[in-house]
Amino acid sequence: MWLRTCGRILLAVLLGSVLVACAGSPLEPGASGAPGAGTEGGAATPVAEGLVVRRGDHELLRLDVDGLRALPQVEAATAGTGKGSQRGPTVRAVLDRAGVGAVTTVTVEGRDPTQTLTAADLTDRLVLDLTARGTVKLAGPDLPRERWVRDVTALVVPE
Repeated sequence: MWLRTCGRILLAVLLGSVLVACAGSPLEPGASGAPGAGTEGGAATPVAEGLVVRRGDHELLRLDVDGLRALPQVEAATAGTGKGSQRGPTVRAVLDRAGVGAVTTVTVEGRDPTQTLTAADLTDRLVLDLTARGTVKLAGPDLPRERWVRDVTALVVPE
C-alpha cells in the first residue's frame, strides 16, 4: 500500500514537471510575446513568434498568425509554383495596420537574404503568404522568384 501511494505521488510530480517544462506562454490573438529570433539549423520560424514591423529599432507592430489572418486576405496567382497561388495579407495592409504611411522602401527580413522593396513593389499582388508550416513567405506574381523571402520575421521601414 505504502509503495503504491509513493509511486502515485512520484508519477504525479513527474507529470507535473513535464507539463510545466512543455507549457508555453499564452498569446493574445493578433499579438505575441518574445521576438522572433530567425532560424537555427534551417528550421522554420513560426508566425506564432511574431512578424514585427519596425522603424529602425522601434517596434511598431507585432502580429501572430491570427493577427495576419484578421487582415484582408488576397489570393495572388503565381505560375510555376507547386501551390499555384499565394494567399495572405498584402505587405501594404500590414504596414497600414502598423500606422505606416507612404514609404520609399521596406526591408523584408527572414530566412532568405534580406530584400529591399520600393514603393512601386508594394502592389495589391505582393502578399505575405501564410504557409502550411506556420510561417510567412513574401511572394507575388510581379516579384521575381529569387526575391521571395521565406520565414519572414520583420518588415523594416526607414526612420
